[in-house]
Amino acid sequence: MSLAPPCDLFVLAGEASGDAYAAAIVERLRARHPELVVAGMGGPAMKAAGVEIEQDSDGLAVMGFFPVLARLPEFIRLGRRLATVVRARRPRAVLTVDYPGFNLRLLRRLADVRAAGTRFIHVVAPQVWAWKPRRAKSIARSVDRLLCFFPFEPPCFERFAPGVPRFVGHPLVDLIPTGMDCAPVARELDLRPEDRLLLIAPGSRLKEVTGLLPVFDRAVELVRPRLSVPGGRLVAAIAKAPEIAREVYRRHSHLPLIEGRYRELCARAHVGLIASGTATLEAAIIGLPHVIAYRTDIISARLARYLLRVDHIGLPNIVLGGRVCPEVLQDELTPERLAAHLLRLWDGPVRDERRARLADMRAVLGGGGAMARIADAVRDEMVRGRRALDTIQVLDRERRKASP
Repeated sequence: MSLAPPCDLFVLAGEASGDAYAAAIVERLRARHPELVVAGMGGPAMKAAGVEIEQDSDGLAVMGFFPVLARLPEFIRLGRRLATVVRARRPRAVLTVDYPGFNLRLLRRLADVRAAGTRFIHVVAPQVWAWKPRRAKSIARSVDRLLCFFPFEPPCFERFAPGVPRFVGHPLVDLIPTGMDCAPVARELDLRPEDRLLLIAPGSRLKEVTGLLPVFDRAVELVRPRLSVPGGRLVAAIAKAPEIAREVYRRHSHLPLIEGRYRELCARAHVGLIASGTATLEAAIIGLPHVIAYRTDIISARLARYLLRVDHIGLPNIVLGGRVCPEVLQDELTPERLAAHLLRLWDGPVRDERRARLADMRAVLGGGGAMARIADAVRDEMVRGRRALDTIQVLDRERRKASP
């Protein structure tokens, strides 16, 4: 049986965000080194970046304890298959992007590959600062380089593996420009300069939208008569997730839907009501005062209360070290509470203070250049991997020559 063709880099991403980050890293690497052979597990972004897709990541994004448990046998089989593929492709380095439950287990399964000289790099440090801090030791020792997006993350791992973790900044700072053009959003919603936009972002997953949008919509109804817009109109609009059908939104709200322009909506909005997640971090980088809201099933919520080691769940609040954005969660998530927070953020000293705090986000998250630093780190590890593998090959040849 012929051997699989070797590759320089094997990349593993299991979700859409990881696919996008991985593609951006590969594009930067290939711009400098067009001859690089890159294979991996990923989606359309990685494929467009020139990655040889050994495993499509479509359908692998699963959240929650029970959904993951239901598909555990499938993930075990997938891990075994990918371990075989990685060994066959003999990469100089393996790059895993987020998706830690699967990716880090796979790296531990590939300990023999690492021992043979292949370098392991993981991007997006698991949130050990939020829950299960004891994981930090095994994570830090499973990789040769751990690239962290948040400045408070490296100390969590450094004591277990000195020199392995590195703060590179958050790529969103690069991906979200200052002074975005909001004209397309304004035209779509027929907004005049004096109008004020209330952004409603109920999440990107079906369960989030069906659970949160009815509450969000009712909150808008309650607060609308109390929000002032001097000389203009109040317009509320929903950021639609591409993966979710319009009919789903229409069952719960008749507010206008805008798809594919979330960041422009944030830049044009006066205040936002946003489901907890990366969307809140994007809004904070843009500088939009917003309310963070979330509700999950009772079992997941109780597990979170037991496991979480942080005072906040919203990423802007964790990064800035305080309750900059109000958080309304679980049983407290009512239209009345949301309306009250929206009213406080609309005008006055509270709004001014929150906007001033949010203005620090870009600097705290590295000030830009994260993708370049990540690409440089991956390139350096590939060079180390090449040297190690070349040394092993030379030793193997010498041993074979010495054999009788």
